[in-house]
Amino acid sequence: MSSMDNPPPSFICLVVNEKAVQWFPKKTIGETTYLIISDVQYEDTLNSHHLRSVLGCNNKEGERSDHYCWACRSYKTGTTYFYYCNECYNYYHKECVESPPIFISSYHPKYPLQLLKYDRGIRRECLCCGLEIYGLVYHSSISDLFMDPLCASKQEFSTIHNPERHEHTLHYFPRKAPITCDVCASDDTKNCFYSCLQCDFIVHGRCINLPHVIRISCHSHRLSFTSSLPFGNSWFCGVCSQKMDENYGSYSCTKSCAYAVHTNCATLLDIWAGKELKDQPELEDDNIKPSFEEMGDGIIRHFRHAHHRMKFIEDIEGVFDAKQQHCQACIFPLYDGNVYTCMECDFFLHGTCANLPRIKRIEHRHRLILVKGRSYFCCRFCDRYSCGFGYTCGEGCFNYYLDVRCASLSQLVDHPSHPHPFFLFYQRKSFQKCSACERTESISLNCIERDFVLCCRCASLPYKVKYEHDEHMLTLSYEKIASGPCWCQMCEETTDPKKGYYTCSECRVTFHTECVLGNDIYLKEGNELYTYYGRKVEIIPNNRLSRPICHGCRKRCQYNIVFKNYLGNIFCSSLEVIYSR
Repeated sequence: MSSMDNPPPSFICLVVNEKAVQWFPKKTIGETTYLIISDVQYEDTLNSHHLRSVLGCNNKEGERSDHYCWACRSYKTGTTYFYYCNECYNYYHKECVESPPIFISSYHPKYPLQLLKYDRGIRRECLCCGLEIYGLVYHSSISDLFMDPLCASKQEFSTIHNPERHEHTLHYFPRKAPITCDVCASDDTKNCFYSCLQCDFIVHGRCINLPHVIRISCHSHRLSFTSSLPFGNSWFCGVCSQKMDENYGSYSCTKSCAYAVHTNCATLLDIWAGKELKDQPELEDDNIKPSFEEMGDGIIRHFRHAHHRMKFIEDIEGVFDAKQQHCQACIFPLYDGNVYTCMECDFFLHGTCANLPRIKRIEHRHRLILVKGRSYFCCRFCDRYSCGFGYTCGEGCFNYYLDVRCASLSQLVDHPSHPHPFFLFYQRKSFQKCSACERTESISLNCIERDFVLCCRCASLPYKVKYEHDEHMLTLSYEKIASGPCWCQMCEETTDPKKGYYTCSECRVTFHTECVLGNDIYLKEGNELYTYYGRKVEIIPNNRLSRPICHGCRKRCQYNIVFKNYLGNIFCSSLEVIYSR
C-alpha cells in the first residue's frame, strides 16, 4: 500500500475517466463487462491529475458518508480521510486509491482477488455489504465472488458486536451454504454470513447494520424493524405483494395499519431514502394544507391557480366542446363528470384532479410534490411527455417527474378494462413484459388472478374517450368481442385485443388506441418543447384541409396536434422531433 501523500500512479484519476476504456483491457463475466486494472503505466497517466489527502467525517459503520467516492461510486463509510482530485474536483476513498491490482483479502484468504472496474451490464453485489457495485471491485474467478475495495480491505471482521441487532457477539461464517438469514429471510450465498454461537441466529453481514426505523414511498407511516410478525394472519409484502414468513425479520407499520414489508424490499434505494429515523422527530404529511380553499357555494381557490376563483359544475357532459377544453392537470378533454372552471379565464380542472394531494409517496425514496412550473416534462413511469401538472422530487433529485395519472396509481388497482384487480409491482433486478404493448418495464401492474401485465404507459390510458363521429362514449377493452377479426374505423386495419382497443358498445365498432388518442396524449397545442440540441419546437393544431407530411416518417400526420421545429418542418410525434437537429 502507498502512503497518504503518494497514491499509486496507476490510479491517478484515470480509472474513473472515460479515456480509461482505451487503455485497460476488458473482461466479460456473465452479462457484465469490466475493465482490468493493472500496474502497467500508460501514456500521460503520471502527469494527468494529482490527488491530495483531505480529512473526511468519522461516520459510524453503516451510515452514509459525507463524500461520494468516484472510484467505487458510493457513499459508503471508509476511513477518516479521502483523496481529492484538484482537476476534476472528485473525492475518492483512501482504500479505493490504494487498492493494489492483485489482493489477498482476509474475507477470502484462499485465492487472490483481481481489481476490476465496472463498465456496463448487470451490476453484481458485494459479498460483504450486499450493495450493488458501480465502480471498482475485487473479483475471484475461482469462487465467482465480488467485493468492493472498502470491504475487501477490512482487517477486523471475524466478530461483530451489535447489541441493537442481537444481544450476543456474532462470528464470521466463512463457508458458502444455503442458510436462511433471520433478518432478511433470504439464503443468498453471494453475501457472507455471521452466526451466534450461543443461540440459533444467522444473519448476513449486510443485514447487521440495517436501520431500525425507516420511511418508504409505498406507505404513509413510518416502519420499524421487527424480528417476527404476529401469527394468525396472512401477511403479504406491501412492495412486491408476495407472501411473507412470520418467523423472519421484516418492517411493519408503527401505527395501527396491518402493513408489513420484506426487509430487502423495504431497503431498496428506489423507495427508501437511506436514513435511519430512530429517535428522530416525525414530520407528518397530515400538516400539509389541502390543494384548494373552499369559499362557499361551490367556489374554491386552487393553490395552482390562486389568482382567480373557480366554480364547481356538476356533470358537464355536453356543456363544453371537448376538442377545445382540456383539464389543466391531466390534459384530457372535458367529456363528462364534475369540473371546476375558472370564473375569469379558460382554466379547467376535473373534480378528481382538483383534489389531487400536494404530497404523494409512490415508488421514489423521497416524497413527491405537486407542481406546475415547467412547460413540459417526461414522466418516469410511462415515458410520455406532459405539459400538465406533475409530481417532482421534494429533495431535488434531478429531472424526476411523474404525471398525475401515473402518480395516482395505488398499490391495488381496480382497472375498469380488466375483470380482475391489479397490484403495483416493483422489480429492480429484472423487467416484465407488458401483455399489451410488449414493452419491458421495471414497474408494472400485475393481475392477481392470471398472467396478465400492464405497463404504466398502457395502464394510464383513459378508460372512456369521445370520438367526434360517434355519439356514444368509447371504452377501453382488452377482451375479444367477436369470433372474427375486428377493424379500426379510422385506419381500416385490424385491431388486436391483446394490445387493447376502444370500442362502442352500442355501435359495435372498434378503434386503435393510438388512432383515437394520438402519440402524445399529455401534450396540447400552444405549448413548446425543446430538442436535445436546444432548439425550440412549437405544438400546433393539425386542422388544415390537407394533412401535412411528417418530416420524420414521411407519412401524413393524422393526429390532432403536430410539432413544428425552428426550420418550419412538421413532425407527427414528440419522439421524432425531440431528436431532430
